[in-house]
Amino acid sequence: MKVLIAISYAPYPVKRGTDRLVMNLIEGLSKNHEVVLATMTLEEREDTILKRIENERVTVRSILAPNRRSLLHRLYYKSRNKALSALRRIPEQTLYAAPPEYIRLIEETARRQGVDLVIAFYWHLYELPSKLRGLPVAIATQDVDFLVHPERVKRAKGRIGKILASTEAGKRERVERLSYESASIILTVTDRDRDALRGIYGSGTTIETMPLAMDLELYRPGMSEREKDLLLFVGAYDADFNRDALIYFLSEVFPLCRKMDSRIRLEVVGQGVDDEIRLHAGPGVEFLGRVNDIRSYLARSGIMVLPLRFGGGVRIRMMEAAAMGVPVVSTPIGVAGMGLVDGGDYIEASTAEEMVERIIELLGDRNRALEIGRNARLWAEKTISMADYPERLDSLIGLLSPGL
Repeated sequence: MKVLIAISYAPYPVKRGTDRLVMNLIEGLSKNHEVVLATMTLEEREDTILKRIENERVTVRSILAPNRRSLLHRLYYKSRNKALSALRRIPEQTLYAAPPEYIRLIEETARRQGVDLVIAFYWHLYELPSKLRGLPVAIATQDVDFLVHPERVKRAKGRIGKILASTEAGKRERVERLSYESASIILTVTDRDRDALRGIYGSGTTIETMPLAMDLELYRPGMSEREKDLLLFVGAYDADFNRDALIYFLSEVFPLCRKMDSRIRLEVVGQGVDDEIRLHAGPGVEFLGRVNDIRSYLARSGIMVLPLRFGGGVRIRMMEAAAMGVPVVSTPIGVAGMGLVDGGDYIEASTAEEMVERIIELLGDRNRALEIGRNARLWAEKTISMADYPERLDSLIGLLSPGL
């Protein structure tokens, strides 16, 4: 069969964890099926780079994002999208992610290529099911955002901040729900999100968990010697849940760790660190920005910390850490829905005090840290290996429609 994958930004070259998962999905599907990628680029040269992934089973169709064609286009779409967002109650992010030109590209590609199934990332492409009537269209969601919105609003600062957060949450929820209501197929990345959506949209809608995979040959334990007193925090800090988690860790957890042992250091990897975040950092913190290859940082860290206080979906950095055999100390939210076992595959800590205690204990017990890392790697081999990924994807396709 032929599968069209629609994602608003080019997932290659890989710049973020989600890119890696999408590229692995393309690789996994292409073992037994033909795959067409329909996407947008931010620069003209990216189209040439994208062509590198084409082969006898993978085809790429792309356009330059309309707002990136010139300075005048940027100014036009900035004012246009602000006005449309206010008038039509559509998030600006959706207007940038799903411009009419891109929707037409997907529609024309699907018809001309004769595809059998469309997988659309994410709910910003809510118009596709109505545009592609007669074709199975699966809306793939990284997380169920509207379940997270109350926490976003709750954590907004000040009265004006809460009003603005509530307004934006309302727009996002409206469009997200439209996408789920219009789709005949919804794909989630965790069983937890699948069950939540089945409880709301189960009647007449096929809702399944999309299997995920990492290339475990790329992520192997023992690439370098671990530095016993080194903690690692990974994220993109323009995402509110990562930003909140980092500020929380810097202000409430890490200073207590340093008080217990002044040798403990923290490396913060990822883009989006600004002056406000830096204000919370004390001695022992190093901001490294975005890196091209996370593996070397994972390989030498003693512990990765994942102190999320809200969020949904799957934590790709947890998958990468597990693949590398890195022991992880996480809040329950940080690993929710992934099937990891507390005390076996990772160490759980619900409060700042618990997190400090668990970090100090694990840093002081090398054998225990090694055991947690080994268990995490075993979980990765059993759950997210590329070795059996094509078969797991075929099982999913069979669930979506026996006739596909």
